[in-house]
Amino acid sequence: MSALVVGIRLGLVRLGFVLGRALPMRRAVLFATAHADRIGGNLAYLRAELRRSHPEIPAVVLAHRARSGWGGRFEGAVQALRAGWALARSRVVIVDDYFFPIYAIDPRPGTTIIQTWHASGAFKTFGYSVGDRAFGADAALRDRVRIHANYDVCLIGSQASTPAFAEAFGQPPDRFVSRLGIPRTDLFFGEAAERASASVRRRYGLTDGRRLILYAPTFRGDRVTDARHGVSLDLGRLSRELGGTHRLILRLHPFVRGGVEIGPELAGFVVDASDHSDVNELMLVSDLLVTDYSSAIFEFSLLERPMAFFAPDLAEYERERGLYVDYRSWVPGPIFEDTDALARWIREGQFDGAAVRAFREAAFEVADGRASRRVIEEVVVPALA
Repeated sequence: MSALVVGIRLGLVRLGFVLGRALPMRRAVLFATAHADRIGGNLAYLRAELRRSHPEIPAVVLAHRARSGWGGRFEGAVQALRAGWALARSRVVIVDDYFFPIYAIDPRPGTTIIQTWHASGAFKTFGYSVGDRAFGADAALRDRVRIHANYDVCLIGSQASTPAFAEAFGQPPDRFVSRLGIPRTDLFFGEAAERASASVRRRYGLTDGRRLILYAPTFRGDRVTDARHGVSLDLGRLSRELGGTHRLILRLHPFVRGGVEIGPELAGFVVDASDHSDVNELMLVSDLLVTDYSSAIFEFSLLERPMAFFAPDLAEYERERGLYVDYRSWVPGPIFEDTDALARWIREGQFDGAAVRAFREAAFEVADGRASRRVIEEVVVPALA
């Protein structure tokens, strides 16, 4: 991003903020994301709980996914102005990712900003931890603002993740709260899980009794706008080895715009669910997860089901993106570099449940289906008083 574009966007956010600041703050909650055209995950669960328990409190939504080209820049300019205005008018702001308008302003007194982040834990470097890498925030922006500034509360799954998050956000450790839980994990408990499972099975026709493999690789690329998929499994080979007993649900990362071509020979084996808004719903029906470096492993561990890691480019990924952990000893499942070995492991069914349970215990201090309620009642409502 050029210094000129950064300057324009910052100026528009600040202009919107100045205009909004001329009016009284509203007893309202702003839900904001810059990576999707509608809110999901933690934001969706918190908004639903706010509507259920406090319908009298207004909820404002800003959801915009960055696009390339001049059209995308124009949309971004409009959204920057809107974001500045909304930040000035809302007493509580809740975000789930990097949201640059927050960093461009000095919040009004009485504002509370909650960062829910889109990953329950941290093992891939991000934020200030990738400042010297191509994946990091634009240097032109970092020179003008302090990224990840102004958070008052940051939700995490476990205090074990605090050092990584504190480094990535450049925030003191006391801003990170694990006692409330992660709102989107509420899906895994009670009737919500049963309803979501039934809905997924109906939508994708997953009713023939075959075991279900969820394949959810993360994205590759230095920018959200040019993200590409990391599918390196030989899906045809996997179909020939496992197609009689298994089906594969493919779920690409939401940042990826280009899909994977599913030929007729794979039609009865691969179900492309990349357009499904909530990967956690897909987890509920899946018997095992295959991924590479996706943070989906945190939520999947709540099901205590097997995980395998297909990572033939591990050395390259470690070099380009960077990790906070020793991946080889940290992940709760075997690591594979070729499809035949993975297929053989799945077919033999010798899974290590103890490793997944230990991972779950380390990743989540609280997971009971009531996280959204706690965040609303213990953080949001008091901040509006």
